[in-house]
Amino acid sequence: WYQRRVREAVVSTQSTGELRELLMASMQNTISLTALVEHQTQKISDITDFVDEAKEEIRDLKSKMDTLAGKDEAQKEIEELESKLAASEDKLVKQIEALKESFTEKSHKKDVMIVSGEEELREASCAKVCAGTSVRGSTNWVDYSSNGIYTDVDISMCGFVTVPTVTTSLEGTTSHWSTTGSSEIYDTTTDIFRIYLVAPGGRSGGANSMSWNVEWIAVGYAC
Repeated sequence: WYQRRVREAVVSTQSTGELRELLMASMQNTISLTALVEHQTQKISDITDFVDEAKEEIRDLKSKMDTLAGKDEAQKEIEELESKLAASEDKLVKQIEALKESFTEKSHKKDVMIVSGEEELREASCAKVCAGTSVRGSTNWVDYSSNGIYTDVDISMCGFVTVPTVTTSLEGTTSHWSTTGSSEIYDTTTDIFRIYLVAPGGRSGGANSMSWNVEWIAVGYAC
């Protein structure tokens, strides 16, 4: 009996040892598997992070490409606008030149036409009309003979280079209708002409008291 119990105890001890070894091996395998799972999980996590980063980079790259494409499109539009602007500028320059030519032609075509004069005719573009008055109350009337007066009218500011054709009339407040000689012009030059009046009442300052003055228009060449 004793020997049988010893053998059973030995067998039991061997079984317990084997079981412990098996358990240890199982635990080691479990630990290894857990470590492997953790390692693989970390790898998966790393790969997921890499994929997310790659997606973000792809989105950024796509955005940059879209922006670049937009810039290219904008650049094309700018170039088209610049081309249209250049064409418009050329057209505007041509229109301005045409207007200048038209203005020059019209400026040379004056309404003044001199068909005859005291001297030879000149270029039509040099024809000029100049007008003025000897001024009310300030005309330099000079007594002449027993019943007349005269005045010299300055036309030098007109700048005539040839003797102009002059037309005159007498303007005033009273009695100038009774005078004679207001349209009869003497000694016309490029700078001056003279008018004689038969007007007894205009002597000794009477003409200026009645505001008699010579109004005139002269037509001649200024070049």
